[in-house]
Amino acid sequence: MTLRTKRLPRRAAALIPVALTAALLVPGGASHADDGTGFADPAAAAATWATTKLTDGTHASGDHGLTADIVLGLASTGTAGEVSERATDWLAEEAAAYITGGNEGAVFAGGVAKLALVASVQHRDPADFGGEDLTATLLDRLQDTGRFSDAGRAGDMSNQFTQTLAVLALDRTGDVPDSAVAFLASTRCADGGYPLSLRRNPDRCTSDTDSTGMAVQALLAVGRTADAEPGLDWLEGQQRDNGGFGYNAQSDPNSNSTALAVQALAAGGRQQAAAEGVDWLLTMQVGCDAPAADRGAVGYMEPVADGMALRATAQVIPALAGVALGDLDGADAEPGTVATDCAPDGPGGPGGSDEGGQDNGGQQGGGDQGGGDQGGDTGAGGAQTGAEGASDGSGGSDEGGTLGGGTADGTSTHGSDGTASGGTTTSGAASGTDGFGTTTGGAAAQGGTASGGLSPDGSLAGTGASGTQPLVWAAIALMFSGAAAYLIARKRRAAA
Repeated sequence: MTLRTKRLPRRAAALIPVALTAALLVPGGASHADDGTGFADPAAAAATWATTKLTDGTHASGDHGLTADIVLGLASTGTAGEVSERATDWLAEEAAAYITGGNEGAVFAGGVAKLALVASVQHRDPADFGGEDLTATLLDRLQDTGRFSDAGRAGDMSNQFTQTLAVLALDRTGDVPDSAVAFLASTRCADGGYPLSLRRNPDRCTSDTDSTGMAVQALLAVGRTADAEPGLDWLEGQQRDNGGFGYNAQSDPNSNSTALAVQALAAGGRQQAAAEGVDWLLTMQVGCDAPAADRGAVGYMEPVADGMALRATAQVIPALAGVALGDLDGADAEPGTVATDCAPDGPGGPGGSDEGGQDNGGQQGGGDQGGGDQGGDTGAGGAQTGAEGASDGSGGSDEGGTLGGGTADGTSTHGSDGTASGGTTTSGAASGTDGFGTTTGGAAAQGGTASGGLSPDGSLAGTGASGTQPLVWAAIALMFSGAAAYLIARKRRAAA
């Protein structure tokens, strides 16, 4: 197995310097105060709002994947360092539960990858994160083909979010195998985009925005520009007239898909398209004319701080900050959050947001053990998002197999982790990462996103090709959180 040489993480400035964000990403060099939100720094405002939604200022209602996505988002802004440290500590304590989904012997590769990425971004040791050697575990799940696969009774639910998060994480430590990068590049569809499924079947290769955004970021991070360029071209062709992106050509724009596309486009030097995407994202941000407790949140398909907003906000923060997943770095972050100051001439006038408010991003409906990113967050409506999705082939095989509908026994992420964003995923996915459910993927309203892919009523919508639907569920699991595993672990500790 050939390993790449170690590469130190690049600072966010390598993508789009935060100090230049207003001039570069807002057309005409206008200040963000002119974008309608009234915030001097929309990314910092979104980060501040997200921190007010954390339980005990530490985690997202027990949701592992979403908590990881928030840590990554905060790192992109260079703020809330103390919150990030507490959340990272919590993720380390919960590492085993997240990785296994509460099932002994199981390994959710997407969750391992997302945790490894968080560890590196936060300057923790991925080889000893909560007592887990995340790097060794990831490499153990590498097949001869270069694909990272899951292990456990549920079968292999790995997908594009798993692969990209693993490549991004291992690139940070210098351990990414060439075969893993080559496999990622080989999944590209004939139209230039990248699919959620890793089966590498040309006749069933269906590109989507979330998977392409994730794949392009990973390829650029490891220097495979030639393989990323077709994906960048495909993304530009998918952008709507209003600047937003849907999960696919049939779906309406949503924040999660748009964020992943913006990160990829900006990292690839497609600044005009990226700027137009940021403009659309800013129309989804709750501005200064809203109640103080809601200011800064980013809605999924409209500017409201509802039950889907935390997952959407987590994945959007890096896009607003102008930082790709490969460039995140939590070092030297300011310890506190930035007051949500409204520009003097903004809709809400001067002032800042109050702390507190309703926990709009928490887990809705509880964790049904059989699905989701370890239970998953259902968003609005309280419906469980389902299991990690169907097995993409059997036992991690890259060829053959059917896209069945089997659910995982365990626990997903972006949203965005296999997500993110997984699972993302950022959707989910990111972010979306997440594994047994990123971050971060997942179908959202009218198409969905990689992380946070739930329709407003809490259900999943179609994404086009029927063969891809089960994997969309898997991606949601990836970017969605690990709430179920968390609850299982707590019950077992209490029983003990």
